[in-house]
Amino acid sequence: MRIISKKRLREFWETRKTDGEIAKRDLAAWYKTAKNAKWDNFASLRQTFGSADQVGNCVVFDVGNNRFRLIGRVIYGKNIVYVLCVMDHKEYDKQLWVDNCGCHRPPPKEVPTKNKSTSLSQKQRK
Repeated sequence: MRIISKKRLREFWETRKTDGEIAKRDLAAWYKTAKNAKWDNFASLRQTFGSADQVGNCVVFDVGNNRFRLIGRVIYGKNIVYVLCVMDHKEYDKQLWVDNCGCHRPPPKEVPTKNKSTSLSQKQRK
């Protein structure tokens, strides 16, 4: 899977004062597993992450033995996981993330490409 973006994971573990190294270890393990996976649907995702839950259009991943939650949008046909937010269990329990992450909004219409320099005229030729 293509993970967009690892930067959110890094920003999370860098802001953790007491458990930053644990968060880094656990999120890096999640990243490695997800990056090497190929999911066709939620059932195949659950074969990799058995404790994952579907919430609207999002998937909630338990990371690090329930220490952290990663909320992602999985586009199965394109093999992409958008990392929407990462939080600890206490923050997750507040349920504020449900409205903030967009889990009940439709998925993006266009998937960003790696080559950002494509000009409008190149797009029109396709």
